[in-house]
Amino acid sequence: MSTDYTETLKKIKETEETTSREILERRKQLEAELRSMEESAAVSIAEAKKQAEALVASEVEKARMAAQNQADALLSTTAKEAKEVASRKLDKAALKKTIDKTILSEFK
Repeated sequence: MSTDYTETLKKIKETEETTSREILERRKQLEAELRSMEESAAVSIAEAKKQAEALVASEVEKARMAAQNQADALLSTTAKEAKEVASRKLDKAALKKTIDKTILSEFK
């Protein structure tokens, strides 16, 4: 009976040690997987950040180009209108009215 009891205790102890080793190995595997996932996530976040920054830069450039085109069109239109106005001959009444309105209004 004593031998059976001792054998049973040995088997229990061996089973505990085997289980402990298996748990330790599994824990190491899970920790390695977790580190791998964290590294992968960090890389993905960095890549997404780069893409977002590139997209923002691209959109800013598009907006700048659109504003520049609009400003150029407005400047062209204004230049044409200025040439038309400059080439028109004004009669004395219109000239006096323009002078009174723009130049002499500062002295009133």
